[in-house]
Amino acid sequence: MKTYKAIIQLTSDDPKVHRSMIRQVGNLLAHLGETVDVRIVCHGSSMPFCTVGNTFANDITGLLNQYVTIAACRNMLVANGVEATELIEGIEVIPSGIAELVVLQQEGWSYVKAG
Repeated sequence: MKTYKAIIQLTSDDPKVHRSMIRQVGNLLAHLGETVDVRIVCHGSSMPFCTVGNTFANDITGLLNQYVTIAACRNMLVANGVEATELIEGIEVIPSGIAELVVLQQEGWSYVKAG
């Protein structure tokens, strides 16, 4: 059974923020292991993090393979003219990033802002 739940908000298009967040999630997983559920919510300007061919695609796939959930806001996709098929395989699409953050925090998830 999972003991901890962390939701990470990513709104930046800055590769330095993406790299830092990937390291932080790796550290979280290394420290808490299977006792933590991690969910990254991408919205705002974070579209480059989610799309196929980005610099960190292998790292992102590695996180997904460690059962980290990565969710992309549908509003962000629409605003950027991006189709779900252009996302890295395994990234799910949610209706609203900001709504997801509010709902999960009410359900007891710990909030972390990337960057």
